[in-house]
Amino acid sequence: MYVVTPEEMREIDNRAIREFGIPGLVLMENAAIRTVDVIGWEYPNLYKSGRVLVLVGGGNNGGDGLAIARHLMLKGAAVKAALFVSEDKLVGDARTNYDIYRALGGEVLLICRKNPNHLQELDRCIEKADLIVDSILGTGLSRDIEGTVSDVIERVNRSPVPVVSVDIPTGINGVNGRVMGTAIRADYTVTFGNIKRGHLFYPGREYSGKLFVSPISLPLCSVESIGVKTFTLEDGEVSEGLRERPKDGHKGTFGKVGVIAGSLGMMGAASLTSMAALKGGAGLVTLGCPLSLMSIYQSKMTEVMTYPLEDGDEGYLTGEAIPSVQDFLRDKDVLAIGPGLGPKCHGLQILRYILDRFDISIIMDADALNHISKDPGLFRTCKGSIVITPHPGEMARLTGMDIKDITESPIEVAGNFAKEMGVVVLLKGATTVVAHPDGRIYLNSTGNSGMATGGSGDVLTGLIAALVAQGYSTYDAAVYGSFIHGRAGDYAMKKWGETGLVAGDILNEIPLVFKDMYELKKMAR
Repeated sequence: MYVVTPEEMREIDNRAIREFGIPGLVLMENAAIRTVDVIGWEYPNLYKSGRVLVLVGGGNNGGDGLAIARHLMLKGAAVKAALFVSEDKLVGDARTNYDIYRALGGEVLLICRKNPNHLQELDRCIEKADLIVDSILGTGLSRDIEGTVSDVIERVNRSPVPVVSVDIPTGINGVNGRVMGTAIRADYTVTFGNIKRGHLFYPGREYSGKLFVSPISLPLCSVESIGVKTFTLEDGEVSEGLRERPKDGHKGTFGKVGVIAGSLGMMGAASLTSMAALKGGAGLVTLGCPLSLMSIYQSKMTEVMTYPLEDGDEGYLTGEAIPSVQDFLRDKDVLAIGPGLGPKCHGLQILRYILDRFDISIIMDADALNHISKDPGLFRTCKGSIVITPHPGEMARLTGMDIKDITESPIEVAGNFAKEMGVVVLLKGATTVVAHPDGRIYLNSTGNSGMATGGSGDVLTGLIAALVAQGYSTYDAAVYGSFIHGRAGDYAMKKWGETGLVAGDILNEIPLVFKDMYELKKMAR
């Protein structure tokens, strides 16, 4: 499912009108019908005796609201439209829908200085309403909301009356999800044609409530024709993309994962990564770990093989481990490196050796990123393909940027670094961004705040490595891995809640996510 900016959506709408001759009024009517359908699904008793307050702005978003008001009124609801501009300011399709609504006897409350009692009247309407429809401002908002609109939003947010927003909650920036001064907190949002970026990034994702994406007869080719490369995935799309596991498969069929990780005090990271690779479906997983710690790992993990790498009895890998790396990687399909290596590890030396000599896919996380940040140009020397999985702090070390700038523009930062270095970038966050060097951007919609816990990223690293070992491209593995990892976290949250959720809880849910995805795949046949 493609994800667009407000500007891209305007271009898609204009193309439908200009090139295909679809009148804007038809698009507006389809949007209204789709929204009323959603309202009917979620509030089935509303048509019988329900009272609806529709908040109407002056642009096309307000025109959608007026068409919605008409359809709700014709279905039997008691509707009042609160108009935030004088009727002479309504133009085009919005004016047409206003005239139809009024001709049918639709009631209007004018919210402006010409009506000195407008806010008191609005308060009474809110108090009596069973539902509020928010169609004040759309996705193109570029400045903070203030004045009367701000006052109204605060009144709506204080009210217990449920809210359905049209396209995007008023006050949410359609590009980045930021609150522009203040914003409507919707229970449901119905958007049209495509998801907007502001629906997926917080706090816009939270303010949008449950999101419905409704078709309004836009040509299917429009998104691709204007060069949109940003997308997200739902369960059905992921299940469709998963490879069937052959019935006659054996350990070698599902790939061999090598893990180089762990140090004294951070041994759990290596265990989580290794076990996640197995839970993710890899056939064989071998942990290359500091020699002095190997006996501990052997007693901790019965299913993971271990391989000793020299540590000089220090508890972290040293340059003396390099001669053993070649034999360790000889038969591996993919390498996961970094979790728990520690700051004292001779990581840069080891990474330089691997990147220069081995044509192997590499999943690089945690301390591997911290070490290579001293010489990020090494990425360009890799003979194989690389996925890096930084959080904003690690990305800051790799790029020299401020964390604030990274969190404010994660798509641009991840995309630019992927293109510059030729690596797949999985930039972690509440909405994880996965960027390909060719410009493709995936925005992940699964997961929850309970996953903000030590070891969660180590599980993700192992899961991605498992998918690469099974034949997925590094980009697809990063995309599917982030989705499945987040969904496993969602499963864990349903069992244990967000508070106190630990990485091991996520790890244990991974097989169940795969099980459900494959069952969904069978049902779709």
